[in-house]
Amino acid sequence: MYTARQEKEFLRDYMWPALQENHLTDIEVFIWDHNKERAYERACEIIDETTDHMVAGIAFHWYSGDHFEALSMIHDKFPDKKLILSEACIEYCKFAADDFLKNAQKYAHDMIGNMNHGMNGFYDWNIVLDEKGGPNHVGNFCDAPFLFDTQKKELLRRNTADYLWHFTHFIKPGAERIGSSSYSDELEATAFINPDGQIAAVLLNRTDHTLSVNVRLGEQMAQIAIGANTIGTVVID
Repeated sequence: MYTARQEKEFLRDYMWPALQENHLTDIEVFIWDHNKERAYERACEIIDETTDHMVAGIAFHWYSGDHFEALSMIHDKFPDKKLILSEACIEYCKFAADDFLKNAQKYAHDMIGNMNHGMNGFYDWNIVLDEKGGPNHVGNFCDAPFLFDTQKKELLRRNTADYLWHFTHFIKPGAERIGSSSYSDELEATAFINPDGQIAAVLLNRTDHTLSVNVRLGEQMAQIAIGANTIGTVVID
């Protein structure tokens, strides 16, 4: 792995000049591409007056925990830079392979936290894997939104796909996050306004009991129930 100094020198003295020489300056360059907890430090060490125009944004992973505050710090210091979750997956070595609900909830929790702290886009590491969670040359098998049964030739939809659907289906390209607040940490939420003016609020309840929620927009209010261990989306036209 490059040190911050090495990454900066490679970008400034080799990569960026090569992109210019080959008329590829439309390619966006994202630095770091590792876990969130050190992303802010790396951004501060690489981005200065000589490299600012070369860096489109910071790419990060989720494997060391939430660290949502690190994203806020990057967004506050470098508001013109994009924040992209470039790799995330449910590794069976860290998460129980048969705990489908908890694994899907972990994804949704991370998505909501990242979005609320400045994330612009998201890439799953693996959209489709085989029934074992591979192939993988080191045996690090993982869950994915879809698994393919190579014996039965069947595509298997996982809980993760259902949970991610709330973000990918209701939050449209070009949507902007809007402010929201929750009465309790039992309810996790993020809200966006789509380019057509429609508002989508994704609500996550990871508790074992139903939550009664008052959704308020200005002077308008609606009461809804979010069932135990469920995710839902409120759409306001």
